[in-house]
Amino acid sequence: MADDNDGAESVLAGGWLSPRTLLHKTTKFVLNAAHGKTRSLIPTSDIGTVAETGVVDWIEDVEDDDIAAGMGEEVEQTIMVPERDVLMGRWSECAVASGEGRSPTPPGMMRLSRSVPPRRRTAYNKDPQQRVGAMEPKRRAQRGRTVFTMLPVRVVGRIMEFLPVDTMLLVANICRIVRRAVYLHGPNAQGMAGDQAYTSVGLHMWRVRVQQMGWRMWRERQRGRERRLRVQAPQSHVVLLEHICGVKDEAGILELLTTEPDLVFKALYDNMIGDYTAFSKLNGCVPRVVQNANGAAAVAERLDQLLWFARGRFTCSSDVTNMRLVSAADRFEAEYQAQFKHAFMQGDCERMQGCARVLEHIRNGRSCIRILVDAHPLFSSAPPAPYADVLASTECVTDAHTFGAVLSELDNLIAEHARVVHAGLPSQVLRQSALYCFVQDLFDAKRSGVALRALQNMYAHLRSMPVAGQDASGEQQRRDVVPDEATKDIVYLSTVASIVSLLLEAADKWSCMEPVSLPRGLGRRCVFSAFEDVIDEYVQLERRVIERAYEGELSQWALKVRNDSMRDTALESNASHKDESLRLVNFQLRQQQMEEYKDRVLLLVQDKLQISMDTETAGDGTRRRRRSSASQKEMPRRTVVGDVLGHAPVSIDLCLNMVLTNRDTIDRLAVFASAPQDMRLRDQAQDAIESVFCVLLRGIGNHVRPAYARVVAELKDLEHSVMATMQTDQSALAQLEQQTRSSFIRAELRFFELIHLCDLCVQILEIYFKSFMTAFIDEHDFLNTCNQERKALERAVDDSVAVGMDCVIEIIMRQTQHIVDTQMSADYSPDSNVSLTLTPTVACTRAVQFLGESTVILQSMTGHRQMRTVFLGEIGVRLFYVLLEHIKRFRITEPGGFQLIADLNLYYDWAAEHVDPETLRYFTALKDLANCFILAPRDLRGFLQDQYSRRTFDGVMRSEEVYDVVACRSDYRNIRTQVEGHCDFM
Repeated sequence: MADDNDGAESVLAGGWLSPRTLLHKTTKFVLNAAHGKTRSLIPTSDIGTVAETGVVDWIEDVEDDDIAAGMGEEVEQTIMVPERDVLMGRWSECAVASGEGRSPTPPGMMRLSRSVPPRRRTAYNKDPQQRVGAMEPKRRAQRGRTVFTMLPVRVVGRIMEFLPVDTMLLVANICRIVRRAVYLHGPNAQGMAGDQAYTSVGLHMWRVRVQQMGWRMWRERQRGRERRLRVQAPQSHVVLLEHICGVKDEAGILELLTTEPDLVFKALYDNMIGDYTAFSKLNGCVPRVVQNANGAAAVAERLDQLLWFARGRFTCSSDVTNMRLVSAADRFEAEYQAQFKHAFMQGDCERMQGCARVLEHIRNGRSCIRILVDAHPLFSSAPPAPYADVLASTECVTDAHTFGAVLSELDNLIAEHARVVHAGLPSQVLRQSALYCFVQDLFDAKRSGVALRALQNMYAHLRSMPVAGQDASGEQQRRDVVPDEATKDIVYLSTVASIVSLLLEAADKWSCMEPVSLPRGLGRRCVFSAFEDVIDEYVQLERRVIERAYEGELSQWALKVRNDSMRDTALESNASHKDESLRLVNFQLRQQQMEEYKDRVLLLVQDKLQISMDTETAGDGTRRRRRSSASQKEMPRRTVVGDVLGHAPVSIDLCLNMVLTNRDTIDRLAVFASAPQDMRLRDQAQDAIESVFCVLLRGIGNHVRPAYARVVAELKDLEHSVMATMQTDQSALAQLEQQTRSSFIRAELRFFELIHLCDLCVQILEIYFKSFMTAFIDEHDFLNTCNQERKALERAVDDSVAVGMDCVIEIIMRQTQHIVDTQMSADYSPDSNVSLTLTPTVACTRAVQFLGESTVILQSMTGHRQMRTVFLGEIGVRLFYVLLEHIKRFRITEPGGFQLIADLNLYYDWAAEHVDPETLRYFTALKDLANCFILAPRDLRGFLQDQYSRRTFDGVMRSEEVYDVVACRSDYRNIRTQVEGHCDFM
């Protein structure tokens, strides 16, 4: 707010206006704007615009005394109109105006003069439609007039913030529009103050007045909490407010400034305005302040209060008064400053403390602090030998080790200066301020600080390190040579982060020094201020390094996948060996191996990230770490993933390495993220941490998505192969069918193992996020970029799994359909001389056998019960409709009905073992309905009525489908009337 005030004040106080002229014009502008005599930025010359803005022209019965005079008289107005309109007689009531003293009249135009009635007052109308409707006849009669509107309330309040206090109060009391904007019950309301007397605009106006005296109000951000309102006031004003109002802590001051800022300002204003205005009548002396004060310290405190008060420029003669006040304060401070410096040169600590007791009350004692810091030999042009050696050691800093040697020398200098300020300054606050100023100069670029110089030399050395294979000078050849640019960047980043950690440890040590300690927050602020110039380049380099590392690892993996694909293509000729190996695969053992592999990987993640993920409660109530049966710490081999595949679809090694690389990068950035909240460096480090984590998520996604794409493409190719198999000649059908089935089992294995591995990758990411990233990112903030990237990766994996599962189900059902289509028509319509065996047919047995082979892989390789249930349920529902359409293809006799029931019992047994109870209802209804083929025609109607009464077909089959199945009876044409006659259930 203070910056806005300064900017607005600089705009209002341009160099082309004197202060008195500016004050006069500003006051006049506020009065005119409040009463609608100034043109608004919003044109309101027609009814349409009035309806939109809600501003109407209306006349008030009682005018204000200060502006009512002269408003009833007509005034002469000069206008410029087209000459053609005058010749046509449209301006006959106007006279031709004289052009003397005016700008030349443009060609084709004429200057006329006319009498204009007094301007009307304007106000804001809460119901513009009623006002516009009431004034419609009058507005039609006044089309040629210009309507003037008042400025918005917030604009008027904003302008009044820059008026002198007496003028502001005068305007607020006599101007009706300003009164309505500022007061709730008028300026003369008795016993009311604060939010009971003023509107929000009025309260804000008083708060701005208080802030103009150097007070600061802001909202402090706290992680996971609502922003907290804070206030900071000059120390001299806090002492004065405690004396006047009895309030001394921040909570009490904040409560007053929030609810009753007018009382705070008036108390300070009434206390200081007398002494302040006295300086406008003096020429360099302060008799009134000296008379009212008790001692030199009280005079210094009063001068400091007046210096802060002068910032507000609350009077018309503020410029002259402020100049004289500052001159008097400077002379007073210079006198005691000279005494303090003389005592310091003489080594008289008692006199130093006496002068410092006075100087600490004016401008926070910066003058005596500056004397002690500037007198240190380290900052002189020709430092003596011990300090010259410290400066020379900064030229040899090349890494964290050499910087540590310089830092130990700086610790000794800081401890030495702490003893000096303890002896020469009286209060602990002043001593800490002096020590903070000294440490700040060590890291300040303007003072050519020792620590900053050492850092700059180290930056230059690290960025100029030679790379192997490049030409280097003799001096460079004697230094260490890095193998490549990536290693050079890593060395630079790691060294800078290590040095920041060293400096933060030193800052913690400074906070425990004796006899004077530096507050930990101030020490850390000095440390981080030394890196504000390099933080932009640092975070960009961190992002560049990790992106380059991920790109290299992913490109190597892509090359390996291409080589493996070429090798698999070359080995396709040995299909018989693969088919034999498939028959020997123990899928349950394979699933057990996969689970053990996942346990070993998660155990390795705990070891690498140095965390404990899983705990369980022991019998004594304590928490202990849960360990897997596989306790080896080395990275598990990919041979566990599958002997049939020969290689894994995704690399867990790659994912884990990406996580560890990301962890190292975030560890370096986290050092800068611990900076104070109000520093820009902290925000940059926080943004870089989120960006680096998003790079990891995108890298894992770029690794996982191609693997799913390859498997899904393979499954879709198998779909087309199945379609081609269904159209193949019967002679080569058996061999081609066996090859297609073997290829499908291999693809299905690869797909479900890919699901396991991707689920493991997601678990590793989740463990990493919960263990490390929650310190920087709120996991419940759905607007955060990292959380959005996490959800995007999860959606991409889920969508890929859904597409792959749909392909698997489609292949299973197409092959099942192909097997079922081999059903002979004689199976359900046998000859009369054929004896019934009541065993399932060959086609049914083959179909159920294929379904069992396909689902056993699913049951053994799918660890998630919910996903397995959904998958098998979808297969069951699709199988039901395949069988329903299959039945409709045949004309079924009574013996064939018994054969059909035998087949459906086998399908039902498969469903009862694999699908959920809700899906099993489909097969139950179909098996019950098959009894219609073995019943006598006279019992068929009653059977169907009984089935409908028991709601067998509810949610399973429509009535039309039931009818189509019953119509498959071979004798249905003869018994149709017995079934459909007066049918109320079909």
